[in-house]
Amino acid sequence: MSAVSGDRDRLIGRGTESERLAAAVADAAAGGPAQRLLLGPPGIGKSALLAGVRAAVSDGVRLLTARGSEQATDISFAVVRGLYAGVAAEDATLLEAGARWSRSALEEGSGQAEPENLYPVLHGLYWLTANLAARSPVVLVVDDLQWADDASVAFLAFLLRRTAGLGVAVVLASRTDEAGGLPSRLSAIGAQIGDDVVEVGPLDRDDVGRLAAARGLLLVAGDTDHPGGPLLDALAEASGGNPLLVEQLVAGVGPTDLERATATVRRLGRQVLDGLVERHVFDAPDAVRAVASAVAVVGADDSAVLGSLSGVPAAAVRDAIATLTRTEVFAPDRPDFRHDLLRTAVLRRLPADTLDDLRRRGARALSDAGRPAEVVAAVLLVLPGADEPWMADVLLEAADAAGRRGDRRAVARYLDPVVAYRPDDVAVRSRLAAALGQHDPHRAVAHLREALGRAPDLPTRGQVAVQLAMTSLAVQQAPRAARVLRDVLDTMDAELPPDPGPELTELRTHVEAALLVVGLDEKRTVADTIARMGRMSTPDGRTPAERQKLAMMTVTMAMEGDRPDDAVELARKVLLVDEATLGGWAVLASSLVLRLADEVDESTAVLDRLVAQSREQASAWTYSLAVGTRSANHLVAAELVEAEIDAQTALDVAAQEAWKSNTVVPTIALATVRHLRGDAAGALTLLDGISRPRLEDFAWEYHHYLMARAGASHDAGDTDGAIAVYRRCGDSLDAAGIANPVLAPWWVHCAVLLHDTGREREAAEVVERGEPGALRWGTNRSRGLALLARGAITPGEPGLELLRESVSVLDRSPARMELILAHLRLGYAMLAADHTDVAREELRLAATLAAQCGALPSAALARTMLVQAGGRMRPPTGSPLDPLTSAERRVVALAAEGARNREIAEALFVTLRTVEVHLTSSFRKLGVTDRSQLAAIVDGARVRTR
Repeated sequence: MSAVSGDRDRLIGRGTESERLAAAVADAAAGGPAQRLLLGPPGIGKSALLAGVRAAVSDGVRLLTARGSEQATDISFAVVRGLYAGVAAEDATLLEAGARWSRSALEEGSGQAEPENLYPVLHGLYWLTANLAARSPVVLVVDDLQWADDASVAFLAFLLRRTAGLGVAVVLASRTDEAGGLPSRLSAIGAQIGDDVVEVGPLDRDDVGRLAAARGLLLVAGDTDHPGGPLLDALAEASGGNPLLVEQLVAGVGPTDLERATATVRRLGRQVLDGLVERHVFDAPDAVRAVASAVAVVGADDSAVLGSLSGVPAAAVRDAIATLTRTEVFAPDRPDFRHDLLRTAVLRRLPADTLDDLRRRGARALSDAGRPAEVVAAVLLVLPGADEPWMADVLLEAADAAGRRGDRRAVARYLDPVVAYRPDDVAVRSRLAAALGQHDPHRAVAHLREALGRAPDLPTRGQVAVQLAMTSLAVQQAPRAARVLRDVLDTMDAELPPDPGPELTELRTHVEAALLVVGLDEKRTVADTIARMGRMSTPDGRTPAERQKLAMMTVTMAMEGDRPDDAVELARKVLLVDEATLGGWAVLASSLVLRLADEVDESTAVLDRLVAQSREQASAWTYSLAVGTRSANHLVAAELVEAEIDAQTALDVAAQEAWKSNTVVPTIALATVRHLRGDAAGALTLLDGISRPRLEDFAWEYHHYLMARAGASHDAGDTDGAIAVYRRCGDSLDAAGIANPVLAPWWVHCAVLLHDTGREREAAEVVERGEPGALRWGTNRSRGLALLARGAITPGEPGLELLRESVSVLDRSPARMELILAHLRLGYAMLAADHTDVAREELRLAATLAAQCGALPSAALARTMLVQAGGRMRPPTGSPLDPLTSAERRVVALAAEGARNREIAEALFVTLRTVEVHLTSSFRKLGVTDRSQLAAIVDGARVRTR
């Protein structure tokens, strides 16, 4: 802080807040949390307080500073580049590992491949910051946050969620909005800052007097203690306690007596800045006015650009800047306005047509000078529209640059005026829709429907229809998109020749694949889609479109509940090529089919590869989706620890993102783990918290949701409610035309509950609904379930024989939880038939298997029945990892495999501090002192669950 600003803070009572901010910086140097957001109206003194923060940074602490600019609001990562200017060049190792994803944000015109979204870049910037903090504490100071670009705001919010223990202080300043609160676009930052938002209020009357004295007014007034009452009252009223206005009013008074000074202050009032601009800009020589207007439009730039725009020679530009600095219109340390209020006053003074013309010429001057397209585009975006070809070209180039950084919001802003200028350009409109797809899918769908109507030919219509279909999933309009795709396919069948060539053939395959994707999304279109697939040819799987079509055909076959061997063969053909262009869709679809066909280990291996790929690409969305899907695999195999780890991981990653409401699968998986472990109430709470609209319309998630709810309801003591939910599941599957009884084996559990409550006839009817389909699907799991259901309701020796066979068949399947149920039912039936010895053997097996996988309620039930049969067994103790939370377990699992803390943090998309806390807690709970002991416990727990 300069001597003047430091004295001013003390004079006006702001020194205490400066000291608090300095203390926060010291906390960061010691590794403690430090984050502040200064909030107040323009000119209230936020920048002076930030100057105090910068001055408080001690040697050995890295200071990174930047400020938002009204001209750079639309330039993605402009503030980030200001913060990290020169950092990347000083040491290449700072950009290694996860930090490599920051390059596209830091480098102008980076040629790096476009990330799928903003997340990888934010992830990379976090690790760049972590790398810096590993060398020395870091203090980030950002002024004028209200002008920061969206991508930089997103990064700051991302970083603030992860600063604990990092040795990073973040101090920000923003002006208030028109309502006097935090601007809505900064709400994510405000939520993270919480109680550390510091509202910088107006000066009181005494502070106004002290600041006036600091600016020399008292000497003029002839009073060495305080200015005269009328003058002080006038200053306080006219300025509203705003330090900037106080200083400008004092400067406008000039040498005079008290009475004249008071009159001058009253006359100037709150229009003092307009008066300053009028006096020092518009009443100044033409060169000064022209240069000030040019800087107001294009910002601080070199003399050549300002000279070209203002029509003033370079030497005269420098003289004009010196004049504007001397009169305090410009800041003393940069050729730009001292405050944005002064820039606004200049822009407000210019006639609208003059200002538009100045902006057009300013954009042209910047473009001719070779400035980056985003800098030029920032000026163009303020104009009413892009009505010249060169403007559209610049905006397209700017969209390319923003796209390479994953800033799709900026891409959309640049493309909006291009679409308005070129309404029939379907390619640009489709590109705009792709940019809008994640944050404004409804607008994206509207643009794609418009593009569909403007498509000049059938191939373009097909391409737009595929994009429309995939985007429609986000707004739950899959049935409507399916109709569009069917229309396109019908037109292709009518108009394309028998051999249309490779490009059109690939496009038609894309349309078919998209139809299968959207047609299987909601229940009401499943039956029609299955019928449509029956008329489709089976591709070889040589191209991406063919592999996606094959993947969805396998899902369709699985939903039909027929030919599991053929479905597996097609799924394996899809997975022969491991390519990122599939975007996870084909991989996930194939893994689901493999799971339903009893190839759970192979399905998990497929998902393992997708998890590894998404880690490498820092794709949080694909990572969350893959581990969430893998959690369902672990449930089938009764690997409850692994299921909980994956489900919680998926939810934790999603919790930080806008798409967290779409994480239905891991929520259901986690709820299932909870009720299998005896926490039925916790399971129901999780299920109640699912917020996806119209969940009951969806073909996959809804039925898994009903299965989890029914199981938890039964465990909570509501058997009738559980039976009703199981029946709802069956009715919903029938209505959708989903014939595979293994997708949601409601009929097995419902039949058992009906039989146990004495409703044998109803139980038999339920078995009749599921048994034929289970035998038709024909896997060991489905056959074992059919035998289990039939055996549970069949009295006497025939029932016992069916249950014995169910145990034998399920033992050859991956379905461990259902094998436990089969052992329990056989033991129960043997006990009822007085075959006590055999009953004890079955019940002991059930208790052992259940305890090994952590299903303690089932283990306890089996042990109780065993004791009733005269057997003996120690109470089940569960897994040695039971004391750990699910978050600790997933960290421990990777640590046991030899991963270092940083590798664990990058793999799980968490902070280093989080990993350290979880490991410390886990070591304490497990009573170990090193990782070798930790690995032994984890390996032992895994052996027990096999």
